[in-house]
Amino acid sequence: MIRVAKGPWVVMMLGAGAWIASATWASGADRTAEQILKELDAVKAPALDAAKKPSQAALRRYQARQREAFSKRDELILELSKAAPNHERLPELMAERWGRKDDRSRALFREIDDVLAHTKDPKLKAEGTFIKARARLREARSGRAPDLTLVDEFLKLAPKDPRGATLLAAAIDRAPNAKAKAALEQRLTKEFPDSPYAVNLQGPREPQSWIGKPFDLAFTDAVSGSPVSMKGLKGKVVVVDFWATWCGPCVAEMPKMKQLYAKYHDQGVEFIGVSLDQPREQGGLESLIKFVQENDIRWPQYYQGNFWRSAFSSSWGINSIPRVFVVDQEGKLYSVNARGKLDTMIPELLKKKGGSPGRV
Repeated sequence: MIRVAKGPWVVMMLGAGAWIASATWASGADRTAEQILKELDAVKAPALDAAKKPSQAALRRYQARQREAFSKRDELILELSKAAPNHERLPELMAERWGRKDDRSRALFREIDDVLAHTKDPKLKAEGTFIKARARLREARSGRAPDLTLVDEFLKLAPKDPRGATLLAAAIDRAPNAKAKAALEQRLTKEFPDSPYAVNLQGPREPQSWIGKPFDLAFTDAVSGSPVSMKGLKGKVVVVDFWATWCGPCVAEMPKMKQLYAKYHDQGVEFIGVSLDQPREQGGLESLIKFVQENDIRWPQYYQGNFWRSAFSSSWGINSIPRVFVVDQEGKLYSVNARGKLDTMIPELLKKKGGSPGRV
């Protein structure tokens, strides 16, 4: 272990280049928050030409530059947390940094504890607690009741955060018996009655009946680690693509999806991929990240992690893919059968300044 004095913290290098902050904290910082943020905002991930399939050499260069950009952003985000532990942008930025880390790493847990020990921001405390709660659930052994201490702590910090339903759903999947499972299902339904998970417990909703109603989704991008939510995308047309890397038709349609994204993204259109890939332990997450990077897919990806049994897609009755939804600028579901219709549907919505009645 090597200790290096760096700014207000003592930083330790724990092999494989994993840098974490120790519990040692000193006052002061080398730079102001404004200086750090100016440099941070200038660090952009590289881009490939969407119209061309990159060569292997170009792809390797792109991936190397992408890793370099993410590494630099992570370094600056950590510096900001030392300089301004209560800065208003820190919750979102730390979520980005932590989302790129292996959440099974003890080093990550120690870093989260360090950051949370020196902030009063409840949003930042919630972000760190969510990462730890999710990791703790993933570590739960089969046949044993999952430890819900961190789940409860997160729900106290952020009782309305839809990710609370995600944590409770994960706990349900790991419940050791029918009685424990039923108790957790009752709790999820009571605390998050409108969540996809609660709806799924009552049977999948009929998608057409939700046309014109708010479409809610919040997740962490599987590739960049950045938080994504429909609330944050309000004002944009959002294309939601249910797909998987193992799905032949999904892969075959990806070039067309990339063309549409390149054409309309700058006009106020965002795409979201909802992955039905296999569980992490079966290589699903690795397959998704590899496919997205090799094919230069630039929109965020929601990795559900449970194949056809994934709660979010199941709550919408998704039993075949690809399946494409469209959400209008007000965040309301506009279409649940948009596959093959995006060429006309997107321009149609872009012409509308306000809400729209929606259509199947």
